Amino acid sequence: MKKNQHSHFLSILCTAPLSKPTIVTSNNTAVETKDFSMTCNATGQIHAYQWFINGVAPAGHRIQLSPDRRTLTLRSLTRFDNKGPYVCEIENPLFRDRSDPFPLNVTYGPDIATIVRSAGVYPTGVNITLSCVADSNPPAQFTWLQNGQSVSNSAIFSVISSLNHAGTYTCIVSNSFTGLTHTATKNIIIYAPLSKPTIITSNNTAVETKDFSMTCNATGQIPAYRWFINGLAPGGNRIQLSPDKRTLTIRSLRRTENKGPYVCEIENPLFRNRSDPFPLNVTYGPDIATIVHSADEYPTGANITLSCVADSNPAAQFTWLQNGQPVSNSATFSIIASLSDAGTYTCTASNLFTGLTRTATKNITIYAPLSKPTIVTSNITAVETKEFSLTCQATGQIHAYQWFINGVAPAGRRLQLSPDRRTLTLRRLTRRYNKGPYECKIRNPFYSNRSDPFTLDVA
Repeated sequence: MKKNQHSHFLSILCTAPLSKPTIVTSNNTAVETKDFSMTCNATGQIHAYQWFINGVAPAGHRIQLSPDRRTLTLRSLTRFDNKGPYVCEIENPLFRDRSDPFPLNVTYGPDIATIVRSAGVYPTGVNITLSCVADSNPPAQFTWLQNGQSVSNSAIFSVISSLNHAGTYTCIVSNSFTGLTHTATKNIIIYAPLSKPTIITSNNTAVETKDFSMTCNATGQIPAYRWFINGLAPGGNRIQLSPDKRTLTIRSLRRTENKGPYVCEIENPLFRNRSDPFPLNVTYGPDIATIVHSADEYPTGANITLSCVADSNPAAQFTWLQNGQPVSNSATFSIIASLSDAGTYTCTASNLFTGLTRTATKNITIYAPLSKPTIVTSNITAVETKEFSLTCQATGQIHAYQWFINGVAPAGRRLQLSPDRRTLTLRRLTRRYNKGPYECKIRNPFYSNRSDPFTLDVA
């Protein structure tokens, strides 16, 4: 071997071009809030892997790379932050290649379910459309329940309203990829038109001073009752309403204040109806009974008409009594006067509905014509200087006696009249002044009569 001879070895590495990488995932579906991994799949002499998200190298505590940087893991996916696109790049000293952009379809939801653009109250016969919305990827599946029973499998549910469509509607939204479900509920009330109400009463008869109740009778969905008296809302401490305002009670009825008319009104949020006016016929009385247009005294043969009046509703029933015995059952009683018709007349006025009775009395005196009076003396003989008495003798209803001497009323201190003026006494007779003639007169309110002249023969 020659001196200073050296040996050299050359190491040659041959590399082929890199195939285009692809991104493969750990799961078929990327679900929000779950972890998700992507692996850069490629063949060949790969010295390094590199990732890009939206063209930028990945960063942040929720992004993790495997030691060889081949696998990228996203912790707790979010729909907005993690949709990409993602690109993986492979390289060796001579070659480099990138995958196609990989957008990540993050499934999520459904979020909060909401029933939109629907009222809570409807009349019968209208279209009800219930729409349910909930943000979801992929779009949510919908189920509608009415009172727990399935009625539709679409986001929108429509019916023509009837009373049996009232109730609680539940929208169930679900996502089979995320496994989430949310619900929303809506209470629907259906109102039908209200029938005309009627007023019914607690008693058949409204009696003054008594309490009286009226009830608004109706069928249907009636949240509210209202009363009107003469077109105005009721007021005053004598009017009371039940807690539901269906019954109106009047305390201590009065004929003038409480005759009405009364109207009751029913209503719900969509309909209203009123009863016919109800006039209240308040029974009362009889008030004070009065005997009108009749005198107290009558001659025999005259027409006597006794009329009794008493304010009453309904009209009072009348009974007439004479000296306690019934003689008539009408308000007016008529007779032709005779002495037997004299006495005390009582009018009794009664009302069967109120149970009240009132009476009025009248004393009636009947006068017959007076018989002719005669003059009788105290002695057979009139003796001068002696006293002498003359008495007016008569029968019948005599109210007054009156004397005449020579046609003139008696006067002078020697003449005395008894208290009833029936007897005339002459003191110390004289032949010249006391011979008369004497006459006595009797009378009552309707009749009078005179005796024949009586001449006194003074001895």
